[in-house]
Amino acid sequence: MKQKIKFLLLFLIIFIFLEYINQLNKDRLINRELSSVAKELKVNFDIVNETDTMYAKSINAFISNDAVVLAVISQAFFADKKRQALLRQELFQHLQKQYREMRKRGILQMQFVFPNNVSFLRIHRPDKFGDDLSSVRYTFEYVNKMHKEISGFEQGRVVHGFRNVFPLFKNGKYIGAYEISFSSESIQDTLSKVNKIYTHFLVNKHIFDVKRYKRNESDLRYKTSIESTNYMLLHTDTIKAEYLRYLEENIIHKHKSYIEEQMQMCKSFSFYQQLDKRVKVVSFLPIKDVKGKKTAAYLVSYTDNYDIAAIIYHSRLITTILVIGTIVFVYLFYLQFIRKKALKETVQEQQKLLELFDKGDISLFRWRNDMNWNIEYVSNNIAALTEYSKEEFMNGSIAYSDLIEEDDFKQALHELSDAFENNLDVLKHRPYQIFTKNITKRWVEQTTLLIRDNEGHVTHFLGYLIDISQRKKLQIQLQELNDNLKQEIEKRTNEILQKDKMLQEQAKLVAMGEMVGAIAHQWRQPLNSLSINIQNLDDDYEEGLIDALFIEEFITKQTQTIQFMSKTIDDFRNFFRVDKIKNDFWVKVSIEKTISLISAQLKNHNIQVSFQGEDFILNDVESEFQQVILNIISNAKDAIVQNHIEYGKINIELKQKYIIISDNAGGIPEDIISRVFEPYFTTKEQGMGTGVGLYMSKLIIEQNMGGNLHVKNTQEGAEFKILF
Repeated sequence: MKQKIKFLLLFLIIFIFLEYINQLNKDRLINRELSSVAKELKVNFDIVNETDTMYAKSINAFISNDAVVLAVISQAFFADKKRQALLRQELFQHLQKQYREMRKRGILQMQFVFPNNVSFLRIHRPDKFGDDLSSVRYTFEYVNKMHKEISGFEQGRVVHGFRNVFPLFKNGKYIGAYEISFSSESIQDTLSKVNKIYTHFLVNKHIFDVKRYKRNESDLRYKTSIESTNYMLLHTDTIKAEYLRYLEENIIHKHKSYIEEQMQMCKSFSFYQQLDKRVKVVSFLPIKDVKGKKTAAYLVSYTDNYDIAAIIYHSRLITTILVIGTIVFVYLFYLQFIRKKALKETVQEQQKLLELFDKGDISLFRWRNDMNWNIEYVSNNIAALTEYSKEEFMNGSIAYSDLIEEDDFKQALHELSDAFENNLDVLKHRPYQIFTKNITKRWVEQTTLLIRDNEGHVTHFLGYLIDISQRKKLQIQLQELNDNLKQEIEKRTNEILQKDKMLQEQAKLVAMGEMVGAIAHQWRQPLNSLSINIQNLDDDYEEGLIDALFIEEFITKQTQTIQFMSKTIDDFRNFFRVDKIKNDFWVKVSIEKTISLISAQLKNHNIQVSFQGEDFILNDVESEFQQVILNIISNAKDAIVQNHIEYGKINIELKQKYIIISDNAGGIPEDIISRVFEPYFTTKEQGMGTGVGLYMSKLIIEQNMGGNLHVKNTQEGAEFKILF
């Protein structure tokens, strides 16, 4: 126990030391990456800013040599207000088109100023002029004093910008200055489009004009930034309020004190925050004021950094490896410490294991990978499997390959060759047969372990053999059972099909029985009419009423009656046609023909049938469809009669590809409504129903016609719905 505690302490010391080094390395790599991100932001900013400055200088090359510009500025300084207004308008019209092109490149302002720092013309705001910029714009003061160009960041009376102010000379005489200013938005837009960097531009509150800042923030394009309450955020079209809240809650809030501390020192700095599987790096680049070279603004970038994510992942992976590696190292050291004792116990255990093989059903082999596959070891129980003794195998009297049939041996060699090519360590052979000493066959299953040296060459094979003859016998018996079961299933399936056929015939017979009753109802009135007319012939004859006209009318009337009866027989015969030919038929017309077959019965029981909806065409066996309609309407009629409904109603509604048949018979009890489509299940009294009508209706609709048949209760009765 004491030894284990010592090794546990050793593990803790080694792991803590290695993990400390791992964390130092992780922090070093992350800090280097953060520094790289900050440098990259500065480089990208400098490139964009320098590009803008070069563009401004290229414009200056034209403006400073433009005769119209120089003439207007030189005259305007000494002109009266009326003359200045005309010159101002002339200069504005002269540069207006060029300024519109400059705006596309992100130029914010273009302004001309007299040597006394008074604004002459703002191209961007031509209505604003004549104000003294001495206390507002250092850049103009500098150029008007030094007659040299200047570039840098500067906050104006209202907005900030990256100013490029140039002196103007005419014939060597200084006549004034003008500026070309770029907005921070244009720099942000370039960084976003070219470098794919999302940025915030923060301006120090203290450089704002005090009077201007005291106005409500909503009057400005600046809002207090999420990064620091001492800085204002310039709101652009790309900045969304929801994303600002997300950044503040998930990143800025967690580093607030660090950000405030670094920004107070006006440093360039970066930090990172893990967001699920992503890492977001936030970099702050200080922007110096052109006048005092003090930090007047910050450019803040938010970028996804996959390198830091990888560093963190690898650090965690290293930690895991260190835990496992240290455990393995200490464990191996511990094993080495007790090696002598463990080696002795291992030898004893191996001997017991070999004895277990000797007593069990699994035979163990060890071959050398040489030309003859010489056997180095074989378990004693090999005799039980092959009837050859262990000694016969060990002294080479018999080779194991001699026991295998030629085809099986070739297959085993092929499997072994594949194992070599695929660099397998374990090979499970396909079961094969061997010959015993008494020339009997046995099925065996062999698994071989390929033992390799340090160079990866196979030196030995270690395999075990299992006698699976009994299993093979059972598999053969199981196959025979499966074959018998298949035959039994086919037999039962045929019986079920035959049963369904009998049910269909039974349903047809039931329908025919109902039709016979319907025929009786249909014929009762015309037969009574014929009987009465024939009986009245004697009386008509005695009274002398019979003449040629009477005979003609009598024959016509009785012929019509007989034709009606004949048509009834034809309708019933068409209903029971046995052909299964699919044809196009109109659903509404087919239902009307079906209702006409039992119209007398419905009328006799005072049942009214209402029909509504648009007709549509089906392509199927019309007689089967009519059988379904007849079953449903007949069941509705029987339910109305059975429940003594005085004014029975059956409603039939057609819509696109479905039919609804409902009644007012009170509905089907909820405890049995789910069973109405079962075979031989009926809700009618004993001897009044067979229970196959709705079962066959569902089979016809769903199996033969590919539709669906459902039933539910309504407030008045049952509702059957057929969908196609």
